[in-house]
Amino acid sequence: MIRDERFAFVVVFFLFLSLTERAFAEERFLIKPMIETGYRIDSNFYNNSSNERTVSTLTISPGLEFGFETAKSQIKALGTFHFNYYNDLDDVPSGTEASNENNYAGYNLKVSGKTMLFTRITTGLDGHMIKTRNPEERDELDNFIDTEKYNINRFHPWIKYRISPRISAGIEIKTTGIDYAASSEYDSFLFRGKGRIYYEISKFTTVDLEYAQGEMDYESDALNYSSKKYGMNIVSGYKYFKLGAGVGYHERDFDQAGEDDMDTPYWHISIKGRNPSILSKGEKPRSYMSLEFKQDFNDTGFNNAYYRADRVTLILGHLFMEKIDARFRGYYQKSDYERFWITDREDDTLFFSLKLSYFLNRRFTLAMESGMESRDSSYDYFDYDNSFVQFELTFNYDLGSS
Repeated sequence: MIRDERFAFVVVFFLFLSLTERAFAEERFLIKPMIETGYRIDSNFYNNSSNERTVSTLTISPGLEFGFETAKSQIKALGTFHFNYYNDLDDVPSGTEASNENNYAGYNLKVSGKTMLFTRITTGLDGHMIKTRNPEERDELDNFIDTEKYNINRFHPWIKYRISPRISAGIEIKTTGIDYAASSEYDSFLFRGKGRIYYEISKFTTVDLEYAQGEMDYESDALNYSSKKYGMNIVSGYKYFKLGAGVGYHERDFDQAGEDDMDTPYWHISIKGRNPSILSKGEKPRSYMSLEFKQDFNDTGFNNAYYRADRVTLILGHLFMEKIDARFRGYYQKSDYERFWITDREDDTLFFSLKLSYFLNRRFTLAMESGMESRDSSYDYFDYDNSFVQFELTFNYDLGSS
């Protein structure tokens, strides 16, 4: 399943590159190798409610950033390898494996591109391939704490047609394939198609209507489901801020006979800002912020766990003396489970951290981040508290952007 999607991604991506080949006379390039080293200590690495274990993580991440732009096309790529080494700072309980048994080499590859095929037609694709033990990569409304190793592959082609100066129509496809290395959890493949009609109210404001239909296919037929979403969105930007909002209805039907279907209203509200609003090459914003409220179902149910999530996320940042970037990041999520092996489970999860980054020069950045995550569940077994501190040293070298 994963291999087939990787092959499709590579084929489509190189076809996309061929569309831009004739425009190379006016290209602009970005080639930037990098390496990041990080050392982190978690007080409760496995997020256990009763047996906390302090574990350190050493990560070495070499990578390369690539960019290419012409008058009508743009391609961006960022690829990194992640070599992860764990070490127990507490005694390992009898009958439990040491954390260094989970050492692994992962990767993270992001590719995006777009091109104007004709005056009215723009098309593009985004791809994301990951090998990781981080459960947060599976779902943006994550509430999982397992450390399973898995591959995840996302593929997102899209096309947009401008019908008139104010009206456009678009079609997009999103696929997500998850392949576990060794687990009792089933591999899965999510296919979702979406259609949109856009109307530009003004230069700064656009409204769209959307309809999406999806199919989740697990290795076990008992877990499969289909879904439909109907919604409306609005995006508006003015000076330093960009506002977004949307509302709709989400229906989810399970294939297994006797399983109750799920449905919920879904919505989101966000405000993002930065100063200055337009950045020149290499410039960093002096101040930035993001506040988002969101409600929807999670897509991927680890152990068939599905819930409605209500999440608020806040990011605040400021650049001091052109050298020190201070960033606060936090979220609160309420997870109301509708599919699980016990009933009436509700979790309240709180996360926050403060990160200070010091730009030593154009090539080196030193950073320290500290924070905590806490979950309060209606079942004590799922409670946990984890505090962490992390140190990072990043090197990146621009080989000569043009």
